Amino acid sequence: MLCILSAVCVITLSGCRNNVGIVRVMTYNLHHCMGDDGIYDVSRIAEFMITHQADIILCQEVDSAYSDRSKMEKQPEMLETMLGFHAFYGPNIGETYGNLILSRYPIASTENISLPNPDDIEPRGVIVATLKAGKNTITIMDTHLSAFSRHNRDVEVEFLKGIVKERDGLVLFGADFNCRPSGQLKPLLDDGVVADTRDGVLGLGEGIDDILVSIPLRDCVIKGEIVENQLSDHPAYWIDIDFGKLKVRRNK
Repeated sequence: MLCILSAVCVITLSGCRNNVGIVRVMTYNLHHCMGDDGIYDVSRIAEFMITHQADIILCQEVDSAYSDRSKMEKQPEMLETMLGFHAFYGPNIGETYGNLILSRYPIASTENISLPNPDDIEPRGVIVATLKAGKNTITIMDTHLSAFSRHNRDVEVEFLKGIVKERDGLVLFGADFNCRPSGQLKPLLDDGVVADTRDGVLGLGEGIDDILVSIPLRDCVIKGEIVENQLSDHPAYWIDIDFGKLKVRRNK
């Protein structure tokens, strides 16, 4: 049975980047803050995020008193404090391992949804959030698909496709998908509801760490960067979205 916890995250955009409605969104698999150089350090992850000036950060593989591998530290609370951001943690293994949203803007409510797990392996989940940008309601999503089962990924993608199609309005979806737009992720893109920004919009090349946007937001993505680093075993990927370029629309 799928488990739904809590409600939906509402963020009101005010004082955006350069006061022109530009918001920087980053997706980053933290690998429990263990770097490729063998160094565990939460503070340098925070410094990296600050350096790259992200307004909303969608994190995966975040520990909270998980084990000695991360010194039993509560990484969501530490990052929230170090950045001075609002945070919501969506654990998938007990209360100790999962996804994390960090936001410059206040978070009113949240939804953490368990993904289907037909092969009964490591559980996964998706955080769903709703942003208020002017008159536009924008859903943001953060997930980490299965690394161990192709079958699970197929089922997870179909499940997420349903969530995306049910959203009323604009969608922005950052994740470690563990698959690529031309491969297992393709069914999520086939209906023309969302597009991948990494290759499809910015031409930076496919990767498993990506940010998808709904079609009306495609032209609002003005730049982005894949940031290779030794602080994790994944690159960070960020995009700038200029909501001033969004065509006037009314939500139903």
